[in-house]
Amino acid sequence: MNYVEQINKIKSLVEYYTCQFNQPISELLNNPSSEFKQSAYRLFYELIKFKNPSFCQEPHPINEVFSLIKRSISCTEHSEKSALECVERWWLEWYFTLEMDAKLASSITDIPASYVSSSTQHPMRKHELSHYARLFTVLPMPICNVCARTGDLLKVNQRFVDVFGYTLDEVPNLAAWWEKAFPDPEYRKSAKALWKNSLQFAKGNNNDIPANDYRVRCSNGSELVMEVSGIDNGDEFIAVFYDATERLKAQDILRDMAFLDSLTKIANRRRFDEQFAYEFERLKSSADKLSMIFIDVDHFKKFNDRYGHVTGDICLRDVAQKIAATVSRPEDFVARYGGEEFVVLLPQTDTQGALFIADQIQKAIEELAIPHQDSFTGVLSISMGVNTADANDDKLIFLKATDSALYYAKRQGRNCIALSSENL
Repeated sequence: MNYVEQINKIKSLVEYYTCQFNQPISELLNNPSSEFKQSAYRLFYELIKFKNPSFCQEPHPINEVFSLIKRSISCTEHSEKSALECVERWWLEWYFTLEMDAKLASSITDIPASYVSSSTQHPMRKHELSHYARLFTVLPMPICNVCARTGDLLKVNQRFVDVFGYTLDEVPNLAAWWEKAFPDPEYRKSAKALWKNSLQFAKGNNNDIPANDYRVRCSNGSELVMEVSGIDNGDEFIAVFYDATERLKAQDILRDMAFLDSLTKIANRRRFDEQFAYEFERLKSSADKLSMIFIDVDHFKKFNDRYGHVTGDICLRDVAQKIAATVSRPEDFVARYGGEEFVVLLPQTDTQGALFIADQIQKAIEELAIPHQDSFTGVLSISMGVNTADANDDKLIFLKATDSALYYAKRQGRNCIALSSENL
């Protein structure tokens, strides 16, 4: 067989990645999602994938092509030799997968026992092995097959090894898997309880193990959030791992869209209503105080009329961000209440503390020095109403009293802070 094309392309691949990239060869080879490994697979797919693998072909085509490469070049560089050996190992694994797929496609079910763990005392029946082996071959996600009676891992696919870094030798059974993948004892306890409940649920639901998120520690120390589901057939179960990263990112985006004001990038009115209800409910069972500040941008309609709505939007965004930066405690909460109005919730804060925060906010807005020719001072200013509640106060009455304090400040000429009469 003529291997000239394969030899030249593999040599070029190895030389390119070992000579052109300024990173340690170990990082290049040990990263399961590296560009080098992806390029090696694309080349394998191009040269081998479309060829129908012959069963028990001698000499082995992968061994033969790499033997020819080693004879045709002198790998004096340690990095080139390591890279070539790594590519050979990958190609042997991928070619083995092709052989398995071809055998299954041609209804050959006598699959070598080496395809499964030799440690298990409960090997799968042949028709099950055929079905599962095909599943392992075609799905591009980590999969493992476990004996329910002994806890032995019967089989893992290559993607399992690539993603988590664990081989069957390192995690031969569930006990080893729980220890390595969930090193924190408290989290391991909750993860095992969740998995146990999932297996129990599967018994009454067509053997389908429901999907749940698990935080898995990989062999290199990194953590991945994986959505794990599967099938339980009694004696054995298959666990399928799906990377939940993109889904969680999408959920974060949707949550931001639901609760974040799109203009000012702080919490919106809907989010405030939830937080206000939560804080007031918590207030009932504590001896703490809850303070609130209503804020209104002075003469904002005139600002919009004079400078335009685009400048007005920029102004609101800058004011919102400045308020949020000034209110710095983690438990404090800032939201856009509507239009040019903002609200600040200050848990565990009495009246004096709230007045101090209000004064800091006023100074911070003055420092922005946003020009406003229709303002008395010539720059943008704000008015504020301050109120403090305790466990005996009514939520709606408290809200209205704070709003009344704000309007009192506006009636006094704006650019000032008014304290609710309830606190006098």
